[in-house]
Amino acid sequence: MKCSKKPSLYLSLLLGILLFPELLLAQQVKDVRLTYLWDVTLSMKGYNGSPDIYEKVVNAMAKDIESITNERTEIVVVPFQDSEKLDEWRQPATQEGKSALIKKIKEYKNDKVTNTNISAPILHSIDKIFSADRIDVMKLMTDGDDNVDKKKLERVLDSWCEMAKSKDVFGYYIMLTDAARKGEVLIREKEICRFETVQGIDIDAIVSLTPQKSVAHNLRDGFENDVVVKFAPNDGAGRVPEGFKVLVRSEDNPYVDVDAVAELGSDFTIRFKPEFKMTQDELKDSLPVDHNESVSLKFIPAVGMDKSPYSLIRILDVPVKMILVNKPEKTMRFYVR
Repeated sequence: MKCSKKPSLYLSLLLGILLFPELLLAQQVKDVRLTYLWDVTLSMKGYNGSPDIYEKVVNAMAKDIESITNERTEIVVVPFQDSEKLDEWRQPATQEGKSALIKKIKEYKNDKVTNTNISAPILHSIDKIFSADRIDVMKLMTDGDDNVDKKKLERVLDSWCEMAKSKDVFGYYIMLTDAARKGEVLIREKEICRFETVQGIDIDAIVSLTPQKSVAHNLRDGFENDVVVKFAPNDGAGRVPEGFKVLVRSEDNPYVDVDAVAELGSDFTIRFKPEFKMTQDELKDSLPVDHNESVSLKFIPAVGMDKSPYSLIRILDVPVKMILVNKPEKTMRFYVR
């Protein structure tokens, strides 16, 4: 067959599906559910000398909900005080669903003086909201500390990591005032995974960056090539300020060492060069050719990224594999008359 035209786009896409089904699968992303656990105790309205932040928080929640553009996202709002019996409002992120939720938030009334039970809304979410078929993002917003049953809260937090990994959950403990920092101490002391602490009322300004699950690095292409990892910002996220830096580290392994700081580009990618522990020829001899070895990478904000204007940017703790390819890349050409 003579070569008279370039391969068509259709054939190129077909080739990609045939040769790289695992890459296609890796790009499939579960739908998201965003859950707001909303402290509605009277201290939010200035009771007993507390800062009156109620309307500011309502407006921030409304702005955050309105920014969601993917209609497949599910939004859940759980107002809480001291009771274990909680209301739960659910809507899809359609314009009608978002408007309905914002209306309920703005019309909500509470005039009872109550304590703050933080374990109750978390347990409610674990038992009745979170599920493994979605990526769950929880925003727990409070202006105080748990003054109902701190021991129960500790037990809930002790089991958080295992639950969060099995159900794909990411939590934010949003401290709306300085009085809420007691809860931050508990979370930091226990080094709870997938549960970030954030200070301030601007909950709509939080940016969550999700790294791609895997990245291939072909050793036969030479050591001079960068590894490029792309991040996906959360739906509705604002622009990440220029200069945000990411620390990349690899797990212990016999092949490669990664300990690098890379700046996030405007296309949400970072680039870094791994340090190989062998020569290229030694790696070719050591690594299998019938399957690919992989190395786990971890990404966290670099030193200094906890300060303004980067303090509300978070990197989700998801497992990322750098796949070490030790075989020539397959190529195929199609020609059409």
